[in-house]
Amino acid sequence: MKAWKVVSFLYDHGFNYQHIYKDLSISNKINKDSSNNYVNYPETMEEAKEFVQEYRNQARKLEE
Repeated sequence: MKAWKVVSFLYDHGFNYQHIYKDLSISNKINKDSSNNYVNYPETMEEAKEFVQEYRNQARKLEE
């Protein structure tokens, strides 16, 4: 059940499990090392809160 809370929290903050990049400047350069630039999604709420803060610029825009 904890995993669903993490998923829900991330989704509510604009992360719907698309690729999130460590370095956006190279995110459009597709090559054999592209997956090394992907960020792993968090597994705990503590990690999720940090993730949202660190990668908020890559979140989808939420409708108000």
